[in-house]
Amino acid sequence: MAQTANDGNKTTQKLNRPGQRQQERLQRIARRKRRQQIILSSIVAIILIVLGIVGITQYQAYTIRQQTLAVAATGTSTTKAELKSTAQANASVTAGIQASATSAARTVSTVYAGTPIPTSGPTKPPVVTQSPTKLADGLQIIDTKVGSGAEAKAGSTVSVEYTGWLQSTGQKFDSSFDHGGLPYDVTPLGQAQIIPGWNEGLVGMKVGGTRRLIIPPSLAYGSKANGPIPANSVLIFDVTVVAVK
Repeated sequence: MAQTANDGNKTTQKLNRPGQRQQERLQRIARRKRRQQIILSSIVAIILIVLGIVGITQYQAYTIRQQTLAVAATGTSTTKAELKSTAQANASVTAGIQASATSAARTVSTVYAGTPIPTSGPTKPPVVTQSPTKLADGLQIIDTKVGSGAEAKAGSTVSVEYTGWLQSTGQKFDSSFDHGGLPYDVTPLGQAQIIPGWNEGLVGMKVGGTRRLIIPPSLAYGSKANGPIPANSVLIFDVTVVAVK
């Protein structure tokens, strides 16, 4: 009897297995369909959002274009007047620049009257025979040519031509003549944004005069290199004053 009962249970379990498998397969199919529906709904939602953004952007662009056209239609005369005023202002500025350049050229020509204006600074420092005057802070001054015009004083605007060399090698590192010969303005003298050796060394010069400045590192760039100028360099400058204001 016991064996018959066990055989019956096994038979029942075997009969139930195909039904369970079918049910599980249907459940898997149902889950796949739900996932597909969720993905499809998400895609549709994204497309609708993108279309909405595009529509809003196009509407805003259209509104801006309409406003621009309206402003252009009502403000044409004002715009023309503004353009004319701007053109006149630009012409005045250009004329002022040209006048300043012409004035600077005339000043340089006056200073170098009787001799050709250099087109480039000397490659090496010209030889001088005068002994330098050495100041307490180490600055050395040699007036190779004493001027006869207005004197440069603290607070003045001093226009100069210059050439600079390294004392250690005699190598030129800069010259106003190498940049078209336009004078360089030092203003206000004594507090200008230049090396201290210039603020101190140009005081007392007169228009038409040339002075050699031998500047120690403490009055130049100190322990920091500056472009072609190595750190702790002694600098030599020949400076000619062409105008004092």
